[in-house]
Amino acid sequence: MLENSILQKIDYTLLDHSATEKAIVDLCSNAKKLNVKSVCVMPEHVAIAKRELANSEVLVCTVISFPEGTNSLAKKEQETHIAIRDGADEIDLVMDYARIENQPFLKKELKAIETIAHASQNKLKEPVLMKVIVESGRLSVEETKIATKLCIEAGVDYIKTSTGKVEVGAEFSKVQAMKSEILSAKSNLKIKASGGIRTIENINEFNELVDRFGIGFQSVDQMAEGKDSSNGGY
Repeated sequence: MLENSILQKIDYTLLDHSATEKAIVDLCSNAKKLNVKSVCVMPEHVAIAKRELANSEVLVCTVISFPEGTNSLAKKEQETHIAIRDGADEIDLVMDYARIENQPFLKKELKAIETIAHASQNKLKEPVLMKVIVESGRLSVEETKIATKLCIEAGVDYIKTSTGKVEVGAEFSKVQAMKSEILSAKSNLKIKASGGIRTIENINEFNELVDRFGIGFQSVDQMAEGKDSSNGGY
């Protein structure tokens, strides 16, 4: 079973272009019952989620340049503006992680999206929250530290481990590296663990180091019912 303190750290996730309106409506209904932190949906589903969660404390999260992070900066800016217009309370931007050696480029990109997000308000009348997906499973520990520094310097709110769409998701060693850089810089940057988080044991492994979890809705549902969700997605 999942305690409310854990449910309040979960982004209840359905990232599927083919998801129907009914699937998103059901997702939001279950999210309200569970009292999770947010639902995380594709940009085209944000307006539906906003409508369904209008009278709820559950937030609407969406992804930008998902899943590779290779869209141009202009395209990422456009996606972000549209997502916020449609009702996104939180933005999860996929960093162009394959260009990790080009730090000036990445810092410029992150700062541009951070500026858009933090200039807008979510339904709590707070700045739209920005997370950066760095796909740490495809980075070395040293590259993960660089990505963390870039997030700190850009002033974003969270660094996030993974899209959940690659072979390696959240790794404890990478999250430790992120935390080490954050503490060293005395930064307020937070960490979201996602990718392969499917069991209560997975949650417990990361819980002390992270502030948010990205978990597929089916896995959350099964854990909330006290069932084994090790074969679930995301």
